Amino acid sequence: MGPELAEPVDTPESLAKVLEITADQQGFDQLIQRFVATGNVKAVLAGGRLMAERLEYDTTNRTVYASGSVRFRRGNQYFQASRLRFSLIEATGEMEDVYGVLDLSTSEVDLNPELPVSTPLPDPEPIACPTILPPVPDWHPHPWAATLWGGQLFDANFGDTFKFKGQLREELLLGAGLQRRLIKAGPFALELDFTALGHWAAAQRGSGFTSRFTNDASGQRTAAQSFGEFTAGIGLRAWLQPWLNVGVVQGVSVTTSLSNFEDTFRERSSRILNYLGFEVEGSFSPQWSVVGRIHHRSGAFGTFNGVKEGSNAYLLGLRYRFGEDATPKAALQAAASMPPAKGCPNRPEEPPERPRSLPEALEQAAMGGGAPKLFPEAGAEPRSQAPETTQGPLPAPKKPSFLNLRQQERERDEAIATIEQRISNVQAREGLVLNRQFSVPGGTDLTEGEQNSNFGPATPPQVRRLRSNRQQGLVQGTLTRLRFQSPRIQMTNTDWRANRVSFSNDPFTPAQVWMDAENVVAVQEENGDTVIRANRNRLIFEDRLSVPVASSTRIQQEQEVENRWVFGFDEEDRDGFFVGRRLRPIGIGSTGTLQLEPQFLLERAVQGTTNSYPLPGTSAGSSSVEQDAQLGDLFGLEAQLNLPLLGFDAEFNLDLSSFNPENIANGTRSWGEMSRPLKLPLLGDTVARLFAAYRFRIWNGSLGEQDVYSAFGGSLEQQGVLPNLGRLRNSYFWRLGVGNYQSNEFINGNESDNFAQLWRANAFGAINSSLNIWRGQTLPLTPDGALRYSPVPIVPGLTFNTNLSADLAYFGDGTNQNVLSFSGGPTLTLGNFSKPYFDFTQITLTGGIAVRDGLSPFGFDQAVDLGTVGVGLTQQLAGPLLFNGGIGLNVDPSSPNYGELTGSFVELRWQRRAYALSVFYSPFEGIGGVRVRLNDFGFNGTGVPFVPFRPVVPGQPRGRWF
Repeated sequence: MGPELAEPVDTPESLAKVLEITADQQGFDQLIQRFVATGNVKAVLAGGRLMAERLEYDTTNRTVYASGSVRFRRGNQYFQASRLRFSLIEATGEMEDVYGVLDLSTSEVDLNPELPVSTPLPDPEPIACPTILPPVPDWHPHPWAATLWGGQLFDANFGDTFKFKGQLREELLLGAGLQRRLIKAGPFALELDFTALGHWAAAQRGSGFTSRFTNDASGQRTAAQSFGEFTAGIGLRAWLQPWLNVGVVQGVSVTTSLSNFEDTFRERSSRILNYLGFEVEGSFSPQWSVVGRIHHRSGAFGTFNGVKEGSNAYLLGLRYRFGEDATPKAALQAAASMPPAKGCPNRPEEPPERPRSLPEALEQAAMGGGAPKLFPEAGAEPRSQAPETTQGPLPAPKKPSFLNLRQQERERDEAIATIEQRISNVQAREGLVLNRQFSVPGGTDLTEGEQNSNFGPATPPQVRRLRSNRQQGLVQGTLTRLRFQSPRIQMTNTDWRANRVSFSNDPFTPAQVWMDAENVVAVQEENGDTVIRANRNRLIFEDRLSVPVASSTRIQQEQEVENRWVFGFDEEDRDGFFVGRRLRPIGIGSTGTLQLEPQFLLERAVQGTTNSYPLPGTSAGSSSVEQDAQLGDLFGLEAQLNLPLLGFDAEFNLDLSSFNPENIANGTRSWGEMSRPLKLPLLGDTVARLFAAYRFRIWNGSLGEQDVYSAFGGSLEQQGVLPNLGRLRNSYFWRLGVGNYQSNEFINGNESDNFAQLWRANAFGAINSSLNIWRGQTLPLTPDGALRYSPVPIVPGLTFNTNLSADLAYFGDGTNQNVLSFSGGPTLTLGNFSKPYFDFTQITLTGGIAVRDGLSPFGFDQAVDLGTVGVGLTQQLAGPLLFNGGIGLNVDPSSPNYGELTGSFVELRWQRRAYALSVFYSPFEGIGGVRVRLNDFGFNGTGVPFVPFRPVVPGQPRGRWF
């Protein structure tokens, strides 16, 4: 036990800076003028603990050196390194072979020695060492593919071809295809695709299917014909399983002569048309497979010579894959320059180190040893590669086969199962929420916000409302706890720098997703935010797929990490697919921000027309008509301004879908609200809101989209939780509001083009209840158990959810509409989402009835769905692939909208513990998009290094980055 060195400072008694050092040996080395402690060194100061094999303190330069199993812990913050140097005078230093855990939710407290720590120090653990894992098997090593095709044409339009709604025609196809992979990124590949096909068509009559495309085809005939067809395109392939993939090819199709069928039974025909191919491929081995394809020629909505339809065929092929990649891609080895830290048993041997100074050289000569060299000399680069091992010759590689690859996968899984994760009590913080929620695809008030979604009529959670104040970005997620890794970090009093740093939100190793950053500079700003800039940032998924992301990230509590590129689909306002780019927020005043997102309306530009606006000069309430798109119609903008104003939190939104002066009035939507909490007698905590809007879009059940042309007003609201009654849980919400609205009149069950402007007073109240009928068991919180595919444990069970609500509305013309509704239904959850197939099913059924007194003069809040049914399904298909979807229907037989949709949603999601990739679309709203989400976790423990590492063996290809 060493001495206690007290350093009196003006701090609270609990934080008195008492440095306690223990070591096997310690003393003052007169030769090098340093305090030296060696062997199991532990230094404790202000609630923090530093451990190492050797610790030196240079009294002249006031510099601390530590080496060998260096570990530091304070609160929830942890780092380890092989070597550490820090100057107390210059506040600069550096670390080598760094791994650690950063908890942003407590970092402000834990990294300030003047404040109490967030959690007490746990018992010390040995240094965390990486496990050398077998490489990820390459299931698809061959970049070339040759296919023999055979098939038959199908008499149907394009959509019905997928439903097999039509009939086969007497026209056969035979031919061959060639593919070349251009880019391979994990389960995805980009390819060139070429086919050469021969057509042999027999003479044939028109049919019931072909007659749909002509005025009178019942007696028309097409002569026998033979001709050739050639296609070329770009293909995108996604491997759902090692043996199963789907692909799509987009390109052009050229025939050697006009097709008699297309020339007879289509309004227009052409030899050159657009080509689309949709494939499903099942493999027997890495080289042999059977593939089916839908073969489609069309004019792409008239883009090719005004042609709108062409022909369709079903093809069946036998495919052979061959060739080798030019450069073998071994497993990712970002840590090839970072061997296990000193103190790890699997750290390669290092050459003897030179002394740093003349006194050390003299000491080594006299004593046969001495202090190790802690860091390279100024300007020297850290070692770039672990020393090569001296193993014997490598065994001959096995011939690729699914049997051998499955064995490699099993060996890797077995190695992962042996990892001592050093993680416990894993809890999702801000991740994907799989719990039951209430949601509706529309609303009855401009101030509805989240409350109406949560307290509106009970509908399946799978029927999601996509319309929001702003479009979703490609990557989003809330991250507060990160693990990090770097070969070397340099620290100054203003920033820290590194040539390479990796971050991961996944608490387990190997990490399912992590970020690789090059040439990193991190600066802490005055408000406490940390801004990280890098030359290049990439998200790495499953050590297979690399996705570029923004090169600058602001880290704060509840930080949203996102790619600034936006890809969306808006059929109502933007005629379909569009691309946007979120600009960096602009500061307004001390705390306000302005967010801008310019957009290019890609599908509108391709089509050359727009169907989103009334004709210029007509009433704003008129129906939209098709018109030629001008240059200004091809660009859009979304803007959001947040700032404090007059004691309120204010948010203002602007949505422009056109800059064409003739359409800009009808292409503009804007809305805003000002809110603040109020504490009122008897009522307690409430929220007051002021709102205003211009052309605000509201979705009202089976009526679909409704526009409020203008509105302003205010409301007072409150929500809370009622006492539980056994297994029955209850919550409530109420709102009182008044506003002036201008919107389309609703007369005799139909919406009019005429506007009405009236005051509207509204009172709304709702009680949600949830009864837990049956609850199953969860799996252990392990990476191959409950947390294999989901960020939260899936709990099998049966619950029954209900909603009881009353909505009273009175209007300035003396009319009223009062609605009392009850809705509810069961949610059944089966499985734990851990097995490879069909291990998670969630089914929700809901029904609702309502009693209405009076009619609203407006369409946007007209109560028309007095009887509803909703069905939702979430189903694991294979591995992490989920189907998620649902529909809502009007089932009131007395309603003119009987059988109409009240909402719909469909999603394919690749769901993992640490991330989710999804493609989604709402046919009801005409909105869709692509999303990648990162999940956030709280946990106890330090974990182990997560970046793949493999020692270099002579003759073995060195891994490289994508």
